[in-house]
Amino acid sequence: MAEECDVLVVGAGTAGCYFAREVARRGHSVILLERDERNQVGKRLDIFHIDSIRFRQFGIEEPTEGSAELIAIHPEGLCLSPDGKIAKPVKYSFHVMRLTPFIQRLQREAEAAGALLVDNCEFKEPLLEGGRLSGVRAFSAGESVEYRARLVVDASGTTAAVRTSLPPDFGVETFALGPGDVMFTVLRYIRWKDPQSPHPRGLNFWPFYKVFCNPSYTEEEAILGVGQPESFQRSEEVLEEFLSKVILPPFEIIKIERGITPYRRPPLSLVGEGFLCLGDAACITKPFSGEGVTAAWTLCQIAAEEVHVALKHPGPLGRRSLWNVNVRYFQDQGAKFAELLAQIPGAAGLTSDEQQYLFRKDIIFSSQELEEINRDYGLRVSFSGMARMGALLVWGVLSRQFSLKNLRSLLGSIAISGKIAKHYRSYPRTPEGFSAWEKRAKGLWSRAGF
Repeated sequence: MAEECDVLVVGAGTAGCYFAREVARRGHSVILLERDERNQVGKRLDIFHIDSIRFRQFGIEEPTEGSAELIAIHPEGLCLSPDGKIAKPVKYSFHVMRLTPFIQRLQREAEAAGALLVDNCEFKEPLLEGGRLSGVRAFSAGESVEYRARLVVDASGTTAAVRTSLPPDFGVETFALGPGDVMFTVLRYIRWKDPQSPHPRGLNFWPFYKVFCNPSYTEEEAILGVGQPESFQRSEEVLEEFLSKVILPPFEIIKIERGITPYRRPPLSLVGEGFLCLGDAACITKPFSGEGVTAAWTLCQIAAEEVHVALKHPGPLGRRSLWNVNVRYFQDQGAKFAELLAQIPGAAGLTSDEQQYLFRKDIIFSSQELEEINRDYGLRVSFSGMARMGALLVWGVLSRQFSLKNLRSLLGSIAISGKIAKHYRSYPRTPEGFSAWEKRAKGLWSRAGF
């Protein structure tokens, strides 16, 4: 059997469905393949959080109160010091949502726009012809089916099923995510034993431990989560260390969920001959939180616009016709995310006492800076602000509240991250300049510790 379309999307999660909807709305034929059954999509993790301001930005209707998707809306959260005694309010609203009904709504919207959704359909291998990707072979309804398209899109999540199956010389990096490339997230759904006693309410985040305590289904329940590289065991160990230092009221565990999110730089090119990757398959996540839904939609929005233009011309979509997806993404959000990601090694080496000092002195962890990072993915620091920060850090060293070694490491990460961001903002406007740009980018990332 064989099916043909303009655009074939592998993976009907939040990125795949949004992209399929946007392309189908522009009048192109789209087939959307999903390995799970419709009612099982997103079942691995139940609750997620989404920036409230992003619904309007990406043309997604906000869920109404009482809907199956929405649990609660929280207009602000708290960012807490390692000892939990300093709490910085962050006036930035989040929707607490249920993942499965939200994805099912996106699937319905993609279908309403004209996309064909084929569920319970598993990708098997790419179809390569003359050095380009012309389709995929999948297993559906008990038989092998060939799906051919002018463009194949990998939105298959962390497995990156299509991208990792491409030949090494295809022009897109084919790495698979290893233990050092992901955050292992453990979510404990808990119930407070005494709901009337003081306990964390709303959104709470302890950045030193990468631990959060956020709303669950009811006021008497919460989600106690942690994300760490290396392994789920490491995440559990850090969570136990957190509970020994930050005392929470007694609780009981209802259930535990586990998942992974990319924690590395994206491929340096997201497009190839007849190919595009999106979402977790392209490692598009916010470096400071690991959230990937709205981060991926930025790329999806850009890609849908560029693919629409490219599809106006006959024939398959080539690397050159898709190149502006790279340019527009990496020169803007890609550069911001790269800068934040490159700063993490310097921040990760700080001790709890040193981060406690940053909280006390409003360095990085001020309410305004935390709001800006969430909203704009970066900080606008004035010259006087930089001078104040520098003076406080020097005083921290002189007063033995901050080690000279870790200050040098932090400043080194900031310096190299600035160079990486500048390099990304000069992303080559044509494929001809990519080889030299890629070589320098890899060198900069190596110096940053990645």
